Order: sequence, then structure tokens, then C-alpha cells
Amino acid sequence: MLCLFGMTLLAATQVGSEPLHYRITPSSDLGSVSVQVTVPCSGKTVDLAMPNWAPGYYVLSNYGEGLGPVTATAQDGTTREVTHPSSDTWHVDSKGAKVVTITYTRKVPHATGQMGMFSSDADTLHYGGPSIYLYLVGHKEAKCFVKFDLQKDWRLAVALNSTSEGYEAKDYDILADSPVTIGKFRTASYESRGKHHTLAVRGTARDKLNMDKALKITKFISESETDFFGGSAPYSQYIWHIWAGDGGDGAGGLEHASSSQDFLSIVEGPASMRGLAHECFHLWNVKRIRSFDLGPFDYTKLPRTGGLWWLEGVTDYYASLIPHRYGWYGDAEYLKDLARQIQSVRGNPKRLEVSPYESSYRVGETAGGRGNSNGFGVDYYPTGWLAGCLLDIELRSRTNNAHSLDEIELTLWNMCKGGKPGFEEGEIRRQFVRVGGEEMGTIFDKWVMSPGDPPVEEVLAKVGLKVSGTGRQTTVTIDETAAPEKAKLRESWFWGKKNRPKTLLIDGA
Repeated sequence: MLCLFGMTLLAATQVGSEPLHYRITPSSDLGSVSVQVTVPCSGKTVDLAMPNWAPGYYVLSNYGEGLGPVTATAQDGTTREVTHPSSDTWHVDSKGAKVVTITYTRKVPHATGQMGMFSSDADTLHYGGPSIYLYLVGHKEAKCFVKFDLQKDWRLAVALNSTSEGYEAKDYDILADSPVTIGKFRTASYESRGKHHTLAVRGTARDKLNMDKALKITKFISESETDFFGGSAPYSQYIWHIWAGDGGDGAGGLEHASSSQDFLSIVEGPASMRGLAHECFHLWNVKRIRSFDLGPFDYTKLPRTGGLWWLEGVTDYYASLIPHRYGWYGDAEYLKDLARQIQSVRGNPKRLEVSPYESSYRVGETAGGRGNSNGFGVDYYPTGWLAGCLLDIELRSRTNNAHSLDEIELTLWNMCKGGKPGFEEGEIRRQFVRVGGEEMGTIFDKWVMSPGDPPVEEVLAKVGLKVSGTGRQTTVTIDETAAPEKAKLRESWFWGKKNRPKTLLIDGA
């Protein structure tokens, strides 16, 4: 999450529920974007603002900085005065006009490395909404329409519904949450659970990427994660905006409600699977299963929630567990990942001072108040991964496998789905107490709310696993001498309650 960012907003005129109309015109070299936004007015003034941060990326980015001159005209073509009272706010003197059109330009940096919020290359432009779209202050709930001026040989990828007036978003949050790729990118598609999915691939290694493998990976993720959450995907279409690059196996990016902004190595190995699975799992865990502060958004300051260890770290846990559980790779690869998480957590001495909850809640205090996407003192990705794993095993062990982390995740999904407002900070702990009793609440307080080392070896032994070595030499292996009941509990944890066939596609082969 990001730090608080102070700014002064002038009082916004109430303009009812009239829609906003955006027009996007990329330059011929795709090095800049010209934006026109037509907004309703009532009275003498209207205020527009650019977000200071992007949901999912808890870093103060001040997208208003570097924006080209902002101008305004009325319907009759006459100009209106625009002032710039703060770095993210523009004040328009409408002088009684019912509608004004705001025009500005954003230069888009040329991409030579991994994907960014906005970037271009020789024949492709990509951007995330918070870096491009001004919003009408006090009017973010209004419907938004956006049209794109494209050259004949350009493609467009955006997860918005097409209408006679362009593409439609029910409000600004949805518009800002729908990244865009324009140009001569590679594309492929597949159907899953009755929904259309598109890969829009750009980047320095675009033409090297094995698209058949990329389709296999992404479809596997869509199928397995949608099945985990009950079989119905919570979107009408999905777009993977992929920046393909050389380098070692890996993937990751930024989540959205109907798409993701990803980088993907052409190696496309197990780490790539886990990285893409992480972003897709966010469709549920963070975009819909979320703390109250994570939507609707206040773009003037960072949210403050102690739940990022769950929303990011437990997402990472399932991004590793589900591909294993559904047969993408075998036990050895999964246990290797478990060992990496243990190494990462134990390699940071700050774990003895900062709890997973505090790492989440105070992330906005890092980097001199600019925030980061890893946590305060402790990285909430491996910390949350390991906490989720241990809580899962402990809950299964204490309840004779009657309850699990799966049940808590699906309970939170039922609480939050369908546009419900999210959960309170204490809800996750309440769910552990509900299914595991007060003793699970005490354990939760020790492992999540307090700093220190959880009893990793002791908990993993309950499912017949043993930890060997220290530091970078840590390994986790199956203890073949463990009691049968431990092996049975491990099998249930590994495979879930659906007793899926154990025919493994090792490393996706």
C-alpha cells in the first residue's frame, strides 16, 4: 500500500449521473496519447484529477506529474480557463457551459525492459488506466464511454464491453481497472467455462514466445482456478496483456478485475506458471475478496489495510498449490517452492520485529513515505505464503481434516462476491475461530499478528514432511517413515477434497 498523500481538492460541482466520454488518439509512432474527455457541468466550475497511485501497486506514483498542458473548450468551441492548483488536480472555469471537453497529452516512454504502467515499443502501445484517465472529482460513480482512434493495421485489446458509443465502463473504477494494448501485437485466444480469453503479447521477445505453450499455461490457470471457486468465472471476458522477455523462468505483473498486466519469460517454466497463476487468482482474492479499503478507491491516498499478507501472500500460496493440485507439476517442484518460501522468510531478521499484519498495514511508510509493493520491513509475499500454508495444515490437523484454508477462502468469496463491499479487518481471524475454535484464534495471533518464527518443522511434520538444512540449503522432503495418518492428511492437503486423479503433467509436459 502507499503512504498518505496530501492534496487540496476544490469543491466539486454536483453534476448528477451524466456519463463521461473519453476519446483516445495515439500518435502515429505510438510514443504519446492524446486524450479528450467530455464532462457534464453545472454551475461555474468543475474539477478533474489524476490518480496518485494504481490499485494493486501500493506505490505513490503521482501520475499527474508530466502530463501535457490541459485545455478546456465549451460546446461552441470557445476556450475555458484551466488552473492547476496541485500536482494531481485541474480546475476548470466553465462559465456556465453545460458541457466542457478537456484535452491533454501523455508521452509514453519507450520500453526497453519489463512492462510498466505505460510503455511503448516500435509498434505497440500499452497503458494502465490510472496513468491516462483524468476523473471528474465527486463524480467517479458515473458511467464512462471511451472511443479509440486507430490506424487500419492496429489491433486493440481492452476488457470493456463494446457499445454503439464505444467501450463502456459502469464507473471510473472499472475504466481505470481496464488496461489497454494498441498496435501490432501478437494475439491468440481460447474459450474457458463459456468465457472468451485473449493473449495480447508485446515486448522485446514477443516473436520468440512459444504461443502454444502460453495458451496451454493460461488456459490451465483459467480452468483450475475457476474450478476451485465453484466453476463460474466472475467476468464476461478476460485479457492477458503480456510483455514477453528473455531471461530466466518467471512471470508476474498487476491484477485487474477482467484482465492482467503481465511479464512472461520465454522459458515458460514452473515459475512462469506460478507468476501468471498469482495474477489470475487475484480475480477473486483482492479484486473481489478484499478489505473495505480496497474499493471503491480513494485515488488521493494509499489504502491502509493489514490484510495484504492474505491478499498477496495467500494468493501466492494458492498460485503454487493449485497448479500442483490440478496436475501441472509433481510433489518435488511443489516442495522446492515451499523450501524457497521458508528460506526467504528466515533470511530476513526483521521477521523477529515485524508481524505479517504489520508488514501489510505499514507498507505505505516505506521508501520515505512513497510505499512499495512488498511490505514494511518484511516481505508479505513469502511471509503470507508460509503463514497460509502453516495455518492450512494446522487447521486440517486440529479438525481431523474437516476444515481447511480452502473453506475459509471460499467463505470469504461468498461474503464478497456479487459486488458486496468487502470484509472488515478482523474477519479472517473470525473465520479461523469459527471453524477451528478459540485455540486457532490464539495461533492466528501468534503467527499473523505477532512477530517471530512460527514452528515450521513442527507443523510440517503433521503432514509427514521434514525440513533439512539452513539458509539457501533448506530442503523439504517427504518423510517416508511418517505414520499413515500423516501421509493421508498430506494427500488431502495436496489434492483437496475432490480426489482428483493423480495423473501428473510434470512441468506441464
